[in-house]
Formats: sequence, C-alpha cells, structure tokens
Amino acid sequence: FERDLILELRGSKLQRRRAKKYCEGVMAQRTGPVSVTEDYDDGDLTMLQVPQEAVGFVTGRAGNFLRTIEEEWCTLMFFCEV
Repeated sequence: FERDLILELRGSKLQRRRAKKYCEGVMAQRTGPVSVTEDYDDGDLTMLQVPQEAVGFVTGRAGNFLRTIEEEWCTLMFFCEV
C-alpha cells in the first residue's frame, strides 16, 4: 500500500528549487511521461530529441542503459513531453 512520506530538502533557494524539481520529475516518470515547460529550466537542463526508432536503444532493457548513463555521469535522465 502507498503511504504519505515526507522528504526534507535543504540548501539555498535555488538548490531547494532544483531538488524539488528533480524529485517531482523522478516521481512523475513512474506513472507516465514527464511534462516540461519553459520555467522548468534553471540552467541545469539539456534536452535531446530522440527519434522514435532509437527510443528502445536509449532506454535499454528494463531501462538499464538509461540508468547506467545516469550512474556514470551523475545525472538524471527521463523521457518527457514538451
């Protein structure tokens, strides 16, 4: 069952804003595509167009390739709607 949990964010105003945004993105990807708007970019965002025929390769089996890149480069990656 799902229960309410509390996540505490600390840091400067910009660090807290980014942390909140990252958490929301990670949670949103669990239920579907993440929606990104213009105000989403705090100078910490790079977006790449991925051709439909390459999505499976980029994702990898069960998301393993995406997670490998995240771990190697200390980043968060997910597919989004723009």
